[in-house]
Amino acid sequence: MLKHLYLLILSLFIISFSFAREEIVVIDIQKVVEQSTAGKEAQQLLEKQARMAQQEIQAKAQSGNQQEAQALAAQKQQELMQKRQELIEKFMKTVQEALEKFSKQNGYTIVLDKQAILYNKPEFDKTQEFIKFFNIEYSKGNKLK
Repeated sequence: MLKHLYLLILSLFIISFSFAREEIVVIDIQKVVEQSTAGKEAQQLLEKQARMAQQEIQAKAQSGNQQEAQALAAQKQQELMQKRQELIEKFMKTVQEALEKFSKQNGYTIVLDKQAILYNKPEFDKTQEFIKFFNIEYSKGNKLK
């Protein structure tokens, strides 16, 4: 009986030790979008494209043809949605590549999005460190445009 108890304790110790070696961290992707250089540039690019489309629509409306202006507005809205989706895909691909490199360099085995979990200890949140890393990687030439 005592031998089985020792084996059970030893097994639990080994299992807990193997889990302790896994490095799990949390990244707030929303903050990465809002605070990173790439995220800010993407937002500025979308705003610029929206302003340009709005100017074209207003010019068409001022020319007096409301039907053409409405058709142009629908077309521009569709184009903006498509450009937005393409930009999001490029941005997320860039983030994913940087996250993989960041994780490998720091020995992280699991990275979770902060919005997908209910609670984490503050020391698991590596968002600010990742934003600094991501800004450096992004400045090396991996642009979204």
